[in-house]
Amino acid sequence: MLTVKFMIFTTLFLFALSLITFASGKVSIYRDSYGVPHIYGDNEIAVLYGQGYAQAQDRLGTMMKGYRKAVGRMAEAFGDEWLEHDYYQRILGHEKISRQRYETINPDVRNGIEAFIAGIKAYMKEHPERVPEWALEIEPYHIIALSRFIIWNWPVGQALDDLEHREKEPDSGKGSNEWVIAKRLSAEDCVISLIDPHVPSSDEWLFFESHLHGGDLNAFGFINPGVPYIGLGHNDYLSWAMTTGGPDTSDIYEEEIDPENPLKYKYDNEWRDIEIEKVEIQVKTAEGIKTIDREIHHTHHGPIVLREGNKAYSMKLPYRYEVQLSEQIRNMALSKNLGDFMQAVSMCQLMPQNLMYGDIYGNMYYVRTGRVPIRPEGYKWNQPVPGNTSKTEWLGIHDHQELVQIINPPAGFMQNCNISPGTMTFNSPMTPDRYPDYIYEDQVERTNPRGNRFMQIMKELDGKVTKEKAIDIALDIKLHGVEAWQNALKTSYDSLSQEYNDLEEALNIITNWDCRADVNSIGMTIFSYWMYNSANQLGLKDPPDNEQQNHLLKSLRQAVEQMKNLYGTIKVKWGQVHRAKRGDKSWEVAGIGHNGLVTLRAIGTSEPDDKGVRYMHSGQSCPTVIFLKQPVFSYSAVPYGQSEDPKSPHYTDQGENLFAKRELKPTFYQKEELMKNLESILELDIDPTDNK
Repeated sequence: MLTVKFMIFTTLFLFALSLITFASGKVSIYRDSYGVPHIYGDNEIAVLYGQGYAQAQDRLGTMMKGYRKAVGRMAEAFGDEWLEHDYYQRILGHEKISRQRYETINPDVRNGIEAFIAGIKAYMKEHPERVPEWALEIEPYHIIALSRFIIWNWPVGQALDDLEHREKEPDSGKGSNEWVIAKRLSAEDCVISLIDPHVPSSDEWLFFESHLHGGDLNAFGFINPGVPYIGLGHNDYLSWAMTTGGPDTSDIYEEEIDPENPLKYKYDNEWRDIEIEKVEIQVKTAEGIKTIDREIHHTHHGPIVLREGNKAYSMKLPYRYEVQLSEQIRNMALSKNLGDFMQAVSMCQLMPQNLMYGDIYGNMYYVRTGRVPIRPEGYKWNQPVPGNTSKTEWLGIHDHQELVQIINPPAGFMQNCNISPGTMTFNSPMTPDRYPDYIYEDQVERTNPRGNRFMQIMKELDGKVTKEKAIDIALDIKLHGVEAWQNALKTSYDSLSQEYNDLEEALNIITNWDCRADVNSIGMTIFSYWMYNSANQLGLKDPPDNEQQNHLLKSLRQAVEQMKNLYGTIKVKWGQVHRAKRGDKSWEVAGIGHNGLVTLRAIGTSEPDDKGVRYMHSGQSCPTVIFLKQPVFSYSAVPYGQSEDPKSPHYTDQGENLFAKRELKPTFYQKEELMKNLESILELDIDPTDNK
């Protein structure tokens, strides 16, 4: 009895203490010259309150829409075009699971989430005119739902690949970059690291930059608007980055349906009932809100995503009931050394990713992370497996230590630009013979133009990597392998010049081009048109035969005709036709990342408009170079600006003043540097009632 009373007293005391801590904090939001918030508070709770307030100042509309997307309530605000989206989110169960399991989350994390929400609500209370009329009443579980919504593209995508019987495709030119360079190769006498995700340049993927300084939480970096903890960044001791790629985490089960009853499925020679979940989706119409009734069918493996005759396909994800991602991200940000970081990552809450680390002690670390089921042998797990037998059931989850990983590779660097672990560094020891296929989940020699370009830079390295060189690598705009095409074109023209003598000017532009997608380059523009006209359709032969010679020159003639019809000339600067745009402003952007042409600075664009201009819609989103010394310093830029308000001076300032010029700004992580570049200070007293 005494033990029970003690436990009750302890619980009540800790709860009361958490309220006291929450109520007593103060927070200051310092905005630097680019409007980026540096949030200093008495403790972690105060800082997260400030993070919520600052995000609401800059991205309230995006946050509110993100919560609606995550819980499947877009249609009630924006109409029936969102109906299928909402139904799909109900199938994935983000709202239901997050609400049911919220109380199982670490109390410290819950306190942080609730402080974050209180900060959002404080801003909304002060500025009701900024609150969209369709905004939800924010609940703590919405934060968890949004976190799940963001990462589930990866495991769901793997399952759908299995469903469609598709093999993994080589990199398409879109993805992300990361690298770490050892202290011995650094002119700064420290580990240098890069964070460089390539994602859509809109909505919840337009990353929010912030600095958090309070208690043990001292971190800089980027995050999806609407969640509190830094997702990609660094603290005083270490940095972490991620790129797409990883182990196979999810599966499709082929269920045998009873021919006499479509609501039963066979399992170990018995017919089981399919679970039917009824959901109501509210849809905005001209006549008002209409309720649409839908059903979700589940087997014990997961939701059914396709039916074909007497077969059904259910999707099984090891993330289905997981709600601990915020805790893992928090623990990563609180880590002070490699041991702390590995312990944090061992929670295996992240989607399948290439996770890369560097620290002030000279360590580099990589793990191909994800939540990976232990699968029985004898089945092809990259396609649907029989669901009518217990022999295909998962046997647990692999321990973090069983995943592909390496500490301090001998070459003194590693990179992953969406490539295989086998091509990340010179003589990579990470080979598939050491792992189950579904853990390695790649071909040992697979690489791509971005990976090849980085390896070329390291092979040609003359001396140690300076600060300027590191930033230049992060923003590199040279296409890999173009010289072979230039040589093939020249050889073809030399052989067939009489037939194609009208192409001499175009030939000279391309063959004299330095292979860089610079904004002032005319070679990049005509080369892109040449490639888009299927110049590489036949592959590249050395030397090109007569068939390919004619094909290359015909493609070039077609490119010349297109450019003259569109622009009146073939001498068109790349920055004239390759641009970023926000509101009524646009600016030139170097680099490329579409139609098979890609630089390390990958830039995804729309199709050309009627004037032949392509506008950025994805790609390099927050390149950040970190120098891991004491004290740590870093440089970053985003393609637009900190604020989503068109009236703000920080709506396009980074895009026009940094991104367009291939420059990064200091992040002012150290407070003394921040105070020299200060735009504003906002002092807040925390009101704990704002989260009610």
